Amino acid sequence: MAAPIASSDNVASVSGDDAVSDIDPYRPPAANIQRPDAADEERGMFGLPAIALASVVGSVFAGTVVIALNYAAQKQRGTAWAVALLIGPVLTTAMLTALLIGSRILHIAPVPLWLGAWLAQPLLMTALAALLQGRAIQQRTRAGRPMASNVLALVIAVALLPVLALLVAPVSALLMGAIWAGVTSMR
Repeated sequence: MAAPIASSDNVASVSGDDAVSDIDPYRPPAANIQRPDAADEERGMFGLPAIALASVVGSVFAGTVVIALNYAAQKQRGTAWAVALLIGPVLTTAMLTALLIGSRILHIAPVPLWLGAWLAQPLLMTALAALLQGRAIQQRTRAGRPMASNVLALVIAVALLPVLALLVAPVSALLMGAIWAGVTSMR
């Protein structure tokens, strides 16, 4: 009788002329195949062009959400939530209200003002992002660390359009109505 070729539990052994398999097909693999913890993974930050793109498509609201995602990538969760849930809606509401009131005060159709805002908001959001996160974005780029895709910023902006239309714009309209009522009562 011959000795086994290998002594591992998952390796076939040979006894004499017969090859007998000791492999258990239901046994889990011995290698660690667990995915690393999501908290340990490095998430990419969005660059300034991605923030500008999000602002063009999804207004100031989408731009601030992308800035908030950059804070989350830097593991500044509190700041990320504050930017996404407070600063973004407030800036967007202020912009929309100013546009609506400006068109009423100037007695012009809102379209030229909206077009000007549409062109200005990516510039303003890029300047804000550069002020808040420019150094971190540059350091990450120089170090060769991952950056988030501009396409992802575009997808986020498009996904936020219903939120903008259903939540932020109506609040702006209500605020604009209240402010306009106050302005006209002063005359």
